[in-house]
Amino acid sequence: MASKPYIDTARILIVEESAVLRQLSLNMVEELGLIAQTANDVEDALKRMQDRDFDIVLVEVKAPEIKAIAHIEALRRSARACAKKVPIVAMSSGIKRGPLLSAGADDILMRPFMAGELEAVIDRWLSPGVIS
Repeated sequence: MASKPYIDTARILIVEESAVLRQLSLNMVEELGLIAQTANDVEDALKRMQDRDFDIVLVEVKAPEIKAIAHIEALRRSARACAKKVPIVAMSSGIKRGPLLSAGADDILMRPFMAGELEAVIDRWLSPGVIS
């Protein structure tokens, strides 16, 4: 992945309530050569998004579905305030894709996922010409 133009410059925000899964996601992102920050919950993520621009937001979503949808919608509203489009990738272990995409998620990573799947999603959204 070293030949990717976004290595060492892309900023990823990981929103994950579980300390174990937050650390696992952080390790996976950093192993890809990317800069990452973590947030314990959506409220923390919204504050971080006001202070810094991110290139992708990875957010854990779980049941109940209505709460997951509200989290995605809040992140999407915050991301719209940024100077550029910020892809929101939902990490889900059971919520259906349709409602998450309708709420504003750009992509879904179904849990459990491997590092290669995470890399493919990040590459899909950070490759030149994908986001205008």
